Amino acid sequence: MTREKRSLLVINPAAGHGKGRKGTDSLAARLRSIFGAVDVFESKFGGHLLNIGKEMDLEPYGRILTVGGDGTPFELINGIVLGGLSLERFDIGMIPAGTGNSFLRDFMTPDRESALAGIERGHIRRIDTGEFSFNTPDGTRRRRFINILGIGLIADILKLTNEKLKGFGSLGYSLAVLAQLFRGLNNQMTVTLDGKQHEFRNSALVISNSKFTGGGMKIAPMARPDDGWLDVVVFREVTRRDIVSIFSKVFSGRHIRHANVEVFRAREIDIDAQPRQFLMADGELLGETPLSLKINAAELNVLL
Repeated sequence: MTREKRSLLVINPAAGHGKGRKGTDSLAARLRSIFGAVDVFESKFGGHLLNIGKEMDLEPYGRILTVGGDGTPFELINGIVLGGLSLERFDIGMIPAGTGNSFLRDFMTPDRESALAGIERGHIRRIDTGEFSFNTPDGTRRRRFINILGIGLIADILKLTNEKLKGFGSLGYSLAVLAQLFRGLNNQMTVTLDGKQHEFRNSALVISNSKFTGGGMKIAPMARPDDGWLDVVVFREVTRRDIVSIFSKVFSGRHIRHANVEVFRAREIDIDAQPRQFLMADGELLGETPLSLKINAAELNVLL
């Protein structure tokens, strides 16, 4: 994108318990000194950015910068698509202000200065997206994610974190894992990976485009967000004891050596489950199975 294209600064003021709101005037001034024209859009409520492609004329912009957690670029990207625009026409920059900031951890220490340094350099990485359809009470919906899609246990952990443990920051994810140990797993999943069907019972799945989730958990240590593949990590028939053992190694990525952890790679995935399982994408609780998804290689231009 050329310097002449306008920049849009998108702020989630609720991110990080108000962290997203701090210093935004000076941030906007700094960005204007680098890029020239910078307009500011502030989200007013959860899900607001899903309407950005309809509420705003994005035609003048070539660069869109977000201030928030992982959910902010998730909403922005889907808002652009829902507005009928191509993701490839924008350069996206992410300035961390959330609880986990998991996606950026693949590339840098997720702090404001590191992120701004990458944005100022203007270096573009072509990043894959995962495009998926899922079930809601209002029917089937379609979204994209760039970090992680969790099914079952992972979504349950996020739900508990958001509802009761958000005030603990990234520690909240760990506390939620421990709390979920007492509930155990009871499900049957049918997972089709590039046409090959697998059956899993009492299991949880994570579909990853990048390595990290939950404030530093290296959930998919072999994942790369620009390799044209999705990494599928299955926690298969895990007991409470298994989950404790796996969790003790998840920050280093050594959990994938556990006997009850399997890792697959695929470009197209279909999942059904009994009972239906909740799902989350990039830190946002969405709906439930059944689920279908595919990889869109190099669809997103990210400033890093």
